[in-house]
Amino acid sequence: MKFSFAKQKRGKLYGGYVLFFVLFCLLTYGVYWLFGYSLISTHDVLHQHVPIMIEYRRLLLSWLHHLSQGPLQWSWHIGLGADAFQTFSYYVIGDPFAYLILLFNKAHLLLGFQLIGITRMFFAGLSFTYFASHFSLKRWAVWLSTMVYFSSGFAIYASLFQPFFVNALILLPLLITAIEAVLQGHSAWGFGLVVYFSVVVNFYLAFMLAIGGIVYLILRWIELPNPFAVKRWLNFGRMILSGVMGLLATLWLTLPEIKALQSSPRFDVPFASGLRVYSLQYYLSLPNALLGNVNVDPFWLNTLSVNVLLLVIVWVFMHHRQYRLVTRLMLLTTVLSLLPMFAASLNGFTSPSNRWLFLMSLPLALMTGVFLQQLGTMTLSDWVPIFKWAGIILALILISTLIIADSTNTVLPQLFFLMLYGGVFVIGTVRPVLLKPQVLSALIMVNIFVAFNFENAAYDIHQFLPNGAAKALISQPYGMAPTAVAKNPTWAQQNGVKANPYAPNFARTSNVSNYVTASAGITPNNFLLNNANISSFYSIQNGATIQFSRDLLNNQRQLNLPIQQFDDRCRVLNFLGVRDLYANSPLPASTNLPHNYLPTFGETPDLNQSFYGTNGNVQAYQTTDNFPLMYFQPNVISNATYRQLDANEKEANLASVTAIRDTKGLKTVKLQPQSISIPYKLYDENQNIVSTSNLADTNKSDTYTLYIPNAAQYQGMELRALTTNVHYTEPTLADRISIDKLNSPGINGHLSSGSNQTSAHGAWDAFKRNVANGSPSQAWRISLTNGSISNSLSQIAETNLSEYEKTSAGVLNLGWVDQVPNGMTLQLGQVGRYSFDLQLVGIPMTTSYDKQVRKLQKNGLQKLQLGHNQVTGQVTTHQTGVLASSIPYSQGWQATVNGRRVKVIKTDRAFVGIKLTHSGKQQVKLVYHTPGLKKGIHLSIVVLGMTIALGLVQCGWWLLKRRKDQHK
Repeated sequence: MKFSFAKQKRGKLYGGYVLFFVLFCLLTYGVYWLFGYSLISTHDVLHQHVPIMIEYRRLLLSWLHHLSQGPLQWSWHIGLGADAFQTFSYYVIGDPFAYLILLFNKAHLLLGFQLIGITRMFFAGLSFTYFASHFSLKRWAVWLSTMVYFSSGFAIYASLFQPFFVNALILLPLLITAIEAVLQGHSAWGFGLVVYFSVVVNFYLAFMLAIGGIVYLILRWIELPNPFAVKRWLNFGRMILSGVMGLLATLWLTLPEIKALQSSPRFDVPFASGLRVYSLQYYLSLPNALLGNVNVDPFWLNTLSVNVLLLVIVWVFMHHRQYRLVTRLMLLTTVLSLLPMFAASLNGFTSPSNRWLFLMSLPLALMTGVFLQQLGTMTLSDWVPIFKWAGIILALILISTLIIADSTNTVLPQLFFLMLYGGVFVIGTVRPVLLKPQVLSALIMVNIFVAFNFENAAYDIHQFLPNGAAKALISQPYGMAPTAVAKNPTWAQQNGVKANPYAPNFARTSNVSNYVTASAGITPNNFLLNNANISSFYSIQNGATIQFSRDLLNNQRQLNLPIQQFDDRCRVLNFLGVRDLYANSPLPASTNLPHNYLPTFGETPDLNQSFYGTNGNVQAYQTTDNFPLMYFQPNVISNATYRQLDANEKEANLASVTAIRDTKGLKTVKLQPQSISIPYKLYDENQNIVSTSNLADTNKSDTYTLYIPNAAQYQGMELRALTTNVHYTEPTLADRISIDKLNSPGINGHLSSGSNQTSAHGAWDAFKRNVANGSPSQAWRISLTNGSISNSLSQIAETNLSEYEKTSAGVLNLGWVDQVPNGMTLQLGQVGRYSFDLQLVGIPMTTSYDKQVRKLQKNGLQKLQLGHNQVTGQVTTHQTGVLASSIPYSQGWQATVNGRRVKVIKTDRAFVGIKLTHSGKQQVKLVYHTPGLKKGIHLSIVVLGMTIALGLVQCGWWLLKRRKDQHK
């Protein structure tokens, strides 16, 4: 296929594309709006993309009105506080489409967000249309291949759940076109521009685009006549120079991002999630990918959604001499999709995600257009070998998908359309009217309609918010309760309870762990809340927050959600400055309410006033033990001592001491144990004493009993299960099948289930079920139940590409008990062999703890002001110590005390602190600058100047050459 840059008129081509795009929207997104649903999904879009875009719009307008202040670099509304520039840069700062939100007024921001998403899809198709116009394709073939392009599994998923990923589909055709232009001796400026936008739009996807561009360049270079001629090397040099200039020009954005990635937990994970090979489920899904589907699971295995794909692939391979480059790409893709190490390498050397397969949507869509255009030239004899090879592949698909994976809901419509395509194409050899563009267009569009709306439960319409509901869920996730907390007197105030004179003027909020949300447990991000919420759900997280979670063995931590609700652990929430907690009303019996959080508007939870919320009524709870944001702590311990403490002791001593690296010149203290170890005995269902060091669980319904002798002597404490040294040996697939048979022996032990099923048939069903579930898997779960409160420690499955990290320990909060119960239950959530250490611990909430907190509140930073990228206040000290805080540590913080520059240290291995070595009144000021931002801007300006100079030189050279040509 010849890639031609001959001048052509594209007006009719683009006009026809617009009509096709409108039809595409009506058949896909229009169905959602027809039934009253928005395009805002209840997961990432609701809690990441929409709040970020709305907040970024607010920040932009604020910055434009106060240019002298400079942009916001630190936000208190990203969890515990985080770098705003680094967080936003991953999502919106470099995305040109994000700035379209400025065109919408405040009342129509959600509509604007959805229209911007559709606009991205429009430009993705427009970009492909421009790319395809360089080939000898008729207009209708270009239009249909464009529809195929942005109806790929990646495109559909991205447009609904990760809207900014669609930008990669815009840039990919432009990147290949720019590379081809340079190879053919045209200007290299376009290549540099595409490189620049690829990186600033999203550096993560830019890595994959770069890999795709390099592979295309190598394969295309091989096909060039005289590939080692001087002219070729000159073109290559121009490409490298332009690309390097484009890359260096992005330093204003990429340098701060690189700094963020160095501490980001998402990039501190086992390579390929520790996998050497994929599960059998994955390999059995590979043939189905050739059929064409909208799936992105498992491991982001994605292809086109139109089911003509199999015929296109077979046809291309049969004409491999004519389409060598595309054939080689397909073969390379096949090899790279076989092992996790390849996927992980193409995913930035992290998890084994096959997102990179979106690169193949370009050649596959293009070849679909080529295939459809030449249908009229094919005879019946041409179809015989195609159907022969397609039949062999189809047999593999039927075996793997229909029989083993048992996904008939997906494969049946796919098979229907494949047969429909085949029938139309074959009959078209004698009835050419069936191969007219109108018929093919109708067939493709109906296929897209069915694939989008019916083939994959991942796009179930119920995952999207009804129109009108999104605004309240985003801006008022706790309903009207926060407004009441801010304006109304509490029950304690109404009943004359004396106010705490040292109550901090900065407080954070959270919700109980079982708070019902619209997103299966992901609590809202807090950009649009009045108060700072401790939870944050973003791809770029400050590594300090997850370090704190790891040190205290927070069983709720995830790479994108490092804090969450910290398992409702009372002292940790106090330390983080959480004053207000929100819960559903009426309060569910399973709620693990921290001990010193009392009803805000009632004497008891039953009498606590309820407030309207979009997702159900809400109650508020409040404590007076919340720590100040910054406070003076005279007692310190070394990090070495801190590391020797177990997680419960670290938590129990948060009010007593602060851990720092260098304790020289400060008062170090010797800690006394504050937690109480509670002995227990573990019994299985047969009343045999067993040990957690060796539990071979063969039935997920088995339970174990923790019997606590002398339980009555343990009173008034928060009950914890410290679980460490977890080792789990997952059973092989054969073992799981045997276990399944053992767990369902059927009638007289001869049948595998209670139904009329033979043992062999039961084994076959068990095999299918385990394969479909991705067995064998590293995932496991250890659950403990204390009355109505259940809690668990689990290993996230390696298929969770965003959150996977190795887990071997955790603390389970089993709630406050006035008296420890005689027994609790333990259950293992996955069959397999377990070995772990389990220590039952109680943490009392004594009056001495209250006194410690009051002292810290009294020593809190007074006249605290959270300014633009800064914190100011004053504290009076009478001895040396540390100004400790719950501000996540970052290299961007700089501090002065009484106008003198001092070193910012790390406290408790995670937070900002300052050594105070002099007594008296201390005027403290903390200022934040995004690491690398200033240097990156300066370097980008230098590169911009060099680019302008180079452009002027090139322009002068062109004018000189033109003048010489005129004189000849």
